[in-house]
Amino acid sequence: MSIEITILGCGSSSGVPAIGNYWGKCNPDNPKNKRLRCSILIKTKKLTILVDSTPDLRQQLLSANVKRLDGVLITHTHSDHINGIDDFRCLNLLMKKDINLYANKDIISKIREKFGYVFESLVPEANGFYYKPCLIPNEISGLFKIKDLEIMSFEQNHGFTNSTGFRIKNFAYCTDVFDFDDNALGNLKNLDLWIVDCLRFEPHKCHAHYEKVMQWIGDLKPKKTVFTHMNYDIDYDYIKSIAPRNCMPAYDGLILKV
Repeated sequence: MSIEITILGCGSSSGVPAIGNYWGKCNPDNPKNKRLRCSILIKTKKLTILVDSTPDLRQQLLSANVKRLDGVLITHTHSDHINGIDDFRCLNLLMKKDINLYANKDIISKIREKFGYVFESLVPEANGFYYKPCLIPNEISGLFKIKDLEIMSFEQNHGFTNSTGFRIKNFAYCTDVFDFDDNALGNLKNLDLWIVDCLRFEPHKCHAHYEKVMQWIGDLKPKKTVFTHMNYDIDYDYIKSIAPRNCMPAYDGLILKV
């Protein structure tokens, strides 16, 4: 089974440029430095799966021409990964049904606190009209399935909280990660493609930085690594010039296949 991954956004919580038209060290003349908030779309022959619902979700789904989803995976509930949740209403209208959301128990609980209405049923008087987003919560832990597709979920250290990483066959997605325990590292062996958090060059308390990612790559030896969740201090051409040949920065709209 082949998997196609589209980078819908590879920016940090501020995006690039940040408000104020701040580009930091990024060259504003290079369109690959313009980054929406961090999200990917995963496609197989039968399934289309979204990871996270960023504040840029409408723009991202329009750019990728998404008209249906078989599931939404949520890595954690920081606002840059969840605050686009209301835009699922338009997909409900197109699909004429609720959308399955997959996350661990703690994440689903936090979504209920912030956006409890998305898990509520439509009132009978609506007669099937989606006047709000409707999502079906599915609690996950470890290995789970969306139809016939097996997905491994695992906990990641995100500094002062945790996030969820995902592995599908020989592809793994690890955004918003500061460190891995032994269990998580065990899920990151023998990868053909690894998309991983690389916020900046300087160390950070909640995110991996370039040197730390290089250490992980040296230990795990994935065949190809793509950096994501990059802020305005990471210029596309510069990091590409110093990275090993089997590593590259993401850019919005990049399509990868495994």
